[in-house]
Amino acid sequence: MGVALREQGSLPQSVVPPRLIVALSGGLDSCVLLHAMHRVQHQFPAWRLAAIHVHHGLSPNADAWQAFCERTCIRLEIPLTVVRVHIERAAGASLENLAREKRYEAFCQALDAGDCLLMAHHLDDQAETFLLRTLRGAGPRGLAAMPVSRQLGKGSLLRPLLSFTREDLEQWAREQQLDFINDESNTSLQFDRNYCRHEVLPKLAARWPGYRESWLRSAHLSAEADGLLDELAELDFASVTTADPGTVRCGGFLPLSDARQRNLLRYWLREAGAGEPGWNLLTRMISEVLLVASDAQPELRWQSGESVLTLRRHGGMLHLLPQWPLPDLAGIHSWNPFEVLLLADNGSLHARPSGIGPARHGLRMIEGQQFTIRYRQGGEECQLTGRPRRALKKILQEAGLAPWLRARLPLVYVDDELVCIPGVGVSEEWCAGPGETAWEIVWTPPQHDLSTRR
Repeated sequence: MGVALREQGSLPQSVVPPRLIVALSGGLDSCVLLHAMHRVQHQFPAWRLAAIHVHHGLSPNADAWQAFCERTCIRLEIPLTVVRVHIERAAGASLENLAREKRYEAFCQALDAGDCLLMAHHLDDQAETFLLRTLRGAGPRGLAAMPVSRQLGKGSLLRPLLSFTREDLEQWAREQQLDFINDESNTSLQFDRNYCRHEVLPKLAARWPGYRESWLRSAHLSAEADGLLDELAELDFASVTTADPGTVRCGGFLPLSDARQRNLLRYWLREAGAGEPGWNLLTRMISEVLLVASDAQPELRWQSGESVLTLRRHGGMLHLLPQWPLPDLAGIHSWNPFEVLLLADNGSLHARPSGIGPARHGLRMIEGQQFTIRYRQGGEECQLTGRPRRALKKILQEAGLAPWLRARLPLVYVDDELVCIPGVGVSEEWCAGPGETAWEIVWTPPQHDLSTRR
C-alpha cells in the first residue's frame, strides 16, 4: 500500500508540509493509512508524521477507541493529538452532519500553517457520497463529490486513498495483520450512508460492476462544470463587489439571467463564509430579498451550520449579517475620549483629530471633560449643527444608517445632553469653533467571523 501510494503520486512530493497529520479514528481505513504512511516514512526523512483522534463521546466505546489509537501511535512512535468535542443534539438535525462539523472544526484548529491533514476516504466512500448527493438534488459542486485535495484552515487536506476500493484496504490489512476497531454504528441502517453501503450499492455492483468508475468520471465532469461556473461568477462579481466582503451591490444582479443571478449569489455567499446554500434557499433569497420593491426593508434568516445568518437589503445593497448579540442597551459608560473604549458585544469607540474648526462633524474637547456613552431608549432629540432640533429617529433615517445598526449605535452625551451621533454629526453647541481642533468620533461595529467552510 505504501509503495502504491508513492508510485501513483498521491503523497506530497516537491513541497514538503511541516507536518503530515493522519486523521485516525481507529477503524480499518484510517489504520491502513497510518501504517502505510509509517512504512514509507523512512524514504522521506523530511516528513514529520503525526496523527489526530477526535473523541465525539457518542458511543459507549469512545474511550476504548481513544485508548486503542494511543497504543497504536505509541507503538509506531507517532505523536498523537486527542481532541474531545461536545455535540448538542438539535431537534431535526442529522447526527452524522453534526459530528462531521465538529470533527472538521477540530481538524482546522489543529492545523498549523502549511500542515497537511491526511484522510482515509477511498473509492467506495466516493461512490456513497456521489449517490447521497444525487438523491439530495445536488448541483455540479455537490456532484463533484470529494476532491483529492483542498485547503483546510491554515493548511490543506489530502485524500491519498481515493483511488483504492474498500476491498483493496481490507486485503492489505489482512496481509499486514493489522489491528483496528469496528464502530458498531457502521452497521446501523438508520444512517443514510450505511443504508447505501449495505443495501443499495451491493445490488448496483451485482448488476453494474463498473459503476464506481463511471460515477467517478461523472464526478470529474461535475468538478469541471463547477469550475466553469465559478469562472463565470468571478466575472459577474466585478459588477457587485464592494470593500466589505459581506456587502454587494444589488444593481449588478438585475441585468443577469435567473441562472446567473443564482450562480453569482451562491458564489458570493460561499466566498463570504456563509456556506453553500441550496436551490430552495437561493430562490427565496432572490424573490424575497433581492427583487422586492426598492423602498422595502426585506430580510431572510437561515441556519448555516451552527450559525444563524441573515440576508438584508438596504440602500441598494445586499448585506450578509451574523447573529450579533445585543449590547446592554440600558447601560451607561463613562468615556475618556483620548482612550479607545471597548464596548461589550458592540465593537469600539475612539476619537481622532479631523482638522481645525469650524467643522460640522467635529466635536470640540474641553480639558478634563468626561463624556458618557448611551444607547437609544426612544424619544431622544438633537440639534445638529446648522439644523433645527429633530427626533433622533428621523435623523438616523435621513442619514441612511442601516436599521439593524440604529439600536446599537453608541451615542455621546454630556450629562443628559446628546452632543454627538458618531458618523452622523455633532450638536450645535458642541461643534468645534474657529481655531479649535475638531475631533471625529468613530464607532467600529463588532466584527464576527462568518466562516462555516470546512
